[in-house]
Amino acid sequence: MSLPMAHRIGIVLGWLLNTIPNNSKLVAKKNIELCLPELNQQQQNQLLHDCLNESGKTVAEMGVMWLANSERVLHMITLVTGEEHLKAAIEKGKGVLLAMPHIGSWELVNLYAARHYPVTSLYKPPHMNALSNIIKESRQRTGATLVPTDTNGVRAVSKALKKGEVIVILPDQQPYPRLKNGIFSAFFGEPAYSMTLMSKLANKFDSEVIYAFTKRLPKGKGFELIFKPATSAIDKSDLQNTVDIMNKDIEAVIRDCPQQYQWTYKRFRHRPDNLPRYY
Repeated sequence: MSLPMAHRIGIVLGWLLNTIPNNSKLVAKKNIELCLPELNQQQQNQLLHDCLNESGKTVAEMGVMWLANSERVLHMITLVTGEEHLKAAIEKGKGVLLAMPHIGSWELVNLYAARHYPVTSLYKPPHMNALSNIIKESRQRTGATLVPTDTNGVRAVSKALKKGEVIVILPDQQPYPRLKNGIFSAFFGEPAYSMTLMSKLANKFDSEVIYAFTKRLPKGKGFELIFKPATSAIDKSDLQNTVDIMNKDIEAVIRDCPQQYQWTYKRFRHRPDNLPRYY
């Protein structure tokens, strides 16, 4: 399937998400209301509509991203912006944390980075074993090393950073509360259970943090890949402050392309005990 065809199908899927009552729409609506209260009702409704269309495109293009020839997929990147920040960080020799918020096609960011740089990518396997194998093989096909989000994976990540390599990490995923590897931090003004791993690694290895995300171009014409350096203070202060800074940085990246952010994710699923549940 061509990318334009996948995106046309994605728009149909988006229309269904917008039309038929479903949980994804309810979650996205709630998240937009919480995170962007400065938008009026019409603007929020438009963002919800656009977001669900983009969610449809994400689903429809997964077959291409997971199974198509890697050269064909990488050719879909028609513009790269800010890569000099990543190269400069790598040249310092202390490793780089490449943070990929869920915007556009995060699969594509991983494939591009692994083709050009030594990459170790943290990987949270899905519940379906068959799907797990497909995703793992697809993400490794341009050279990435995938490691699980457990103690063994953290050890592998530490070794890679010592060698000055690039670590791919998804910074806007909620960690498992029972593992106590997160803290509450403001995300668009709401307390969100947020990972501490990226901040701890940046502190321990003096590694720089670079954000990376893609923007879908209109009519299936490809993607723009964007690299942005993190706030410089992210690795120089206490843990709570570094996580707060991380979330502020993620907010800024999302505001760059809010329509393509994964608002359908239950980002505020785990709440402080004294606050009501949202989902």
